[in-house]
Amino acid sequence: MSMEIKKYLEAGKIGKEARELGEELIKEGVSYYEVAEKVERYIIDSGAFPAFPVNISVNHVAAHYTPTKDDGLRFRRGDVVKLDLGAHVDGYISDTAVTVEVGTNQWEELIEASRSALKEAIRTLRPGIEVREIGRAVENEIKMRGFNPVYNLTGHGLGRYDLHHGMSIPNYDDGSRFTIRPGMAFAIEPFATNGRGHVRNGKGGNIFMLIRTQDLSGFYQELYERFRTLPFASRWCSFREDYLDLLSRGVRKGILYHFPVLQERKRYMVAQTEHTVVMTDDGPVVTTE
Repeated sequence: MSMEIKKYLEAGKIGKEARELGEELIKEGVSYYEVAEKVERYIIDSGAFPAFPVNISVNHVAAHYTPTKDDGLRFRRGDVVKLDLGAHVDGYISDTAVTVEVGTNQWEELIEASRSALKEAIRTLRPGIEVREIGRAVENEIKMRGFNPVYNLTGHGLGRYDLHHGMSIPNYDDGSRFTIRPGMAFAIEPFATNGRGHVRNGKGGNIFMLIRTQDLSGFYQELYERFRTLPFASRWCSFREDYLDLLSRGVRKGILYHFPVLQERKRYMVAQTEHTVVMTDDGPVVTTE
């Protein structure tokens, strides 16, 4: 087994354990911040680093929200919570997600549609598969259960220190003939909704990423040394008292990208499930299962 595969497997094991911890922590009255901090601390204490901030996206919000230290948000009964997290070992990434319904089971069929779609997608995997086939499996399973996939959200390739690397894994048959070959790592993440299946950009969700890595200095050089080209949370930048101003300035100057919150266009409910896969000559290895 190559060193690269070993690092993907280690990152996947830690990501799985962190996901399971987060799933247990999500209860009525618990703060988003507490869950994010405890899950990220678990990843670090386990010998890895967060590959991106813990995303806590609730109800019609599909992705890209992480709490600030003082936002005060707490889980409420009936919330449908997408917990999306990742770990990296020496830049080799795992990315995994689960949906938790807080205190009720009104949305269990929607959540199961996402879970089952991921299982069906993984069942199709083989060296040389076209990504359109994965998307077809996701869409068919979700629609069979009476829901829609989110058409403008995708899974993605994974590279070293690169969370969205090289390819997209659609949640429907988009006609792409791109093939998955041995050595590729990628995340499959079916999003299911009771809406039409499209998300739109909202306001920023407190997650940033360096998009310019040359000629950096001061605060921005420190960001590169800490996070490289991986997404990071605004709350991780409190080593500078004026970090909020510096983050805003970095966005204006084209140094940083501020991820927008992604929300279902008509505020319908969204569920998500996700695993990381490494394709080998012998077939797929799911690292976060």
